Amino acid sequence: MSKPTNILQILPATGWVAVYDESGEESAAALVCFALVETLDNGSKTQAVRPMCADGKRIAFADEAANFVRVEELAQFEEDEEDEEEEEDTEA
Repeated sequence: MSKPTNILQILPATGWVAVYDESGEESAAALVCFALVETLDNGSKTQAVRPMCADGKRIAFADEAANFVRVEELAQFEEDEEDEEEEEDTEA
């Protein structure tokens, strides 16, 4: 059974992506927002900031996907991808 979670606040996530593992390759999906959430677990409340992505016609917590890896700034993700491509070209 999932723990009761309430969204307390929504924050913009412009320029941030959720990174997923797609069969050993990383892919990125733009974040819609960050959510400040409060979770009740055995009478104890905890707060956390969680990433949210569009999932078809709804918005879902990105970190609930089985293949979720991390959250990263889009510019950094693109830079890392370019570095990997350069390394592959050098190795070839």
